[in-house]
Amino acid sequence: MFERGWTALNKKYLMEIDGNAFGKLVKSFREQRGWSQGELAERWGHTREYVSLIERGKRKLSKQEQVNRLADLLEIPTEQLDAVGKGIPQRHVHAEKPADADDILLQTLLEPSLATVKLSWFLWLADGENISISDNLANLIERLDEALTKHHGQFLKPAQKVLACAHEMQGKIAFDQLRYTDAVGHFQEMLDLGTELHDANILALAQIHRADVLRKRGRYEASVRILNSIPPIEDLASRYIEGVRWQILARTHSGFGYEDAFLDAIDHAEEIATNTKETIDTQYNQFNLVEVLQEKAQGYTMLWQPEKALNIYPRTDQLKPFRPLRELGSYTIIKAQAHTYSGDVEKGIGLAIRGIELAHSYGSQRHISRVQVMYERLQLTRLQKHPRVKDLKEALRSVQ
Repeated sequence: MFERGWTALNKKYLMEIDGNAFGKLVKSFREQRGWSQGELAERWGHTREYVSLIERGKRKLSKQEQVNRLADLLEIPTEQLDAVGKGIPQRHVHAEKPADADDILLQTLLEPSLATVKLSWFLWLADGENISISDNLANLIERLDEALTKHHGQFLKPAQKVLACAHEMQGKIAFDQLRYTDAVGHFQEMLDLGTELHDANILALAQIHRADVLRKRGRYEASVRILNSIPPIEDLASRYIEGVRWQILARTHSGFGYEDAFLDAIDHAEEIATNTKETIDTQYNQFNLVEVLQEKAQGYTMLWQPEKALNIYPRTDQLKPFRPLRELGSYTIIKAQAHTYSGDVEKGIGLAIRGIELAHSYGSQRHISRVQVMYERLQLTRLQKHPRVKDLKEALRSVQ
């Protein structure tokens, strides 16, 4: 039932793409570059009126060459073109000179690479521990690195963007397994590629990921310093990325006990999430109203206000009745913390043990570590002598 529900929801997201999504994408990237419609038209070789029609959805681009040229001028990320149905199709061409051969090679690698990265995230989220996902991504990074070292051409930048996305996914997997050095290495590669590409989305997300690793390692000031340095980049990035930054900032403040700063950050994140339409990009970065509300509830729990968290969870249950395996495990654990800290130890520890089982099934050391922190906190309270706390200790020991 869960799998059918998840599949149905994803189909709904993919089918509900705005009919003028491409026009809005063009307008957004034109404005990010500070160009008027006339300036874009001059560079593109068309009239200002034609650009206006494209942006308003009154004219559709039927020729792929036009789409490619416009995307190159505006440096629109490949994944965003793909999300609105304007991805680069396979072209059957023959090399007449060395530069053409470079293009053919990079194009041959590019199309399956993009699919590999996107599918890896959905599989990782829904199917639990899958070693082949990491192996496939590592192989993809190696092949792209080798090709980009030796060859160039018109597909150089799209290939670099796919490579950045692959490093991001590998970084997420390493972070989930508490391999912090590996995670930082992948996010640094992502940052370097974003710098070379002048891609605000990649740059901002790489910094956000780096800050989240620092948070997890207990380096509050360094994490906040990075997050607070992002806004100049953020001004050129997609709007939802600002929301992601506020969400991680809220997580950082709550984890270290700064309630006022937490409330300010989570309110900003919630406002952006409320006004953000869900897309493939927001799904990939797990930013939506449900995620922000869960972050808010978890923040209250970490600030020892679990009753406020328990008032939020009925809403998140209603908004998202179906969850992929990895999300279900995380959600079960944060609800366990709220119930336990509120005094409902029987229900809380029951959920925590179930969360441990789920996290162990998909190999998330990070999620198990949350329960470990919960157990350590309980040892400092009067609840340490509750008989169910011993059961929790045994459950944690069984997965070590």
